[in-house]
Amino acid sequence: MRRNNLRFMRTKVIDEVTAMRIRQYEELGGQPVTFPVPIENIVEGVLGLDFDWDEIEEQPGEQILGGLIAEERKILLNTNQMELFQEKPGLERSTIGHEAGHWDIDIDRTSLNHPTFAGFDCRTEVVFRNAKNSDLLVEVLNRAYHDDRFYKLYKQLTVGQDSPDVKSAVDRYQSSLLMPAWLIHDAATRYDFTNWRDLYDLADEAQVNISNLTVRLQRLDLLYIPEGSKTLYRNRDHFTGQKQLF
Repeated sequence: MRRNNLRFMRTKVIDEVTAMRIRQYEELGGQPVTFPVPIENIVEGVLGLDFDWDEIEEQPGEQILGGLIAEERKILLNTNQMELFQEKPGLERSTIGHEAGHWDIDIDRTSLNHPTFAGFDCRTEVVFRNAKNSDLLVEVLNRAYHDDRFYKLYKQLTVGQDSPDVKSAVDRYQSSLLMPAWLIHDAATRYDFTNWRDLYDLADEAQVNISNLTVRLQRLDLLYIPEGSKTLYRNRDHFTGQKQLF
């Protein structure tokens, strides 16, 4: 069962939740968090989740990066996608953040061990897959990552993908946890956000992929990229003002 109606969860609220988690971690460790955010330590130390690798069953058309075994308080990463994780720096960290977001703001943890009526299942937006070695069912939460064409094909082949509302909220959670607003604003004093080289340097420092970074900056109104363009503007107002000059 889901705990919150994620359709109406604002980014500001998600930022407050992830900021609280980071501050809790700082209190435990006695040191301020800097880039790269130690997401594994935060997820383990504050949220109480474990990590493991296993081969997660994939059906035709699926690309499963990871899943959550909520009853075991465990995030499982798919060994089938090990090569993809290695090819795309930051993808493993964002997948961990995505699954942590489901645990923190999505699922109703109080109902995990409660029996349900026969034939009654509230979690119609998720699907379960077998993990080869652990002999457990994994709630699969993250597929066809950053590939709209693959996502459309996947939707035609199977059901169980996160609903758009859930996916948006937990994706915002992972980007907020990996790139807290105060660290991004500090980075703005060291990097030029209208320069692609600077953005790639910041992505390397934060250990996130470039698309995750640019989306986060746009949500914070620190960057604007017109659709179909690679030109960078400080924000939408700057872009609009530039258009009015011509």
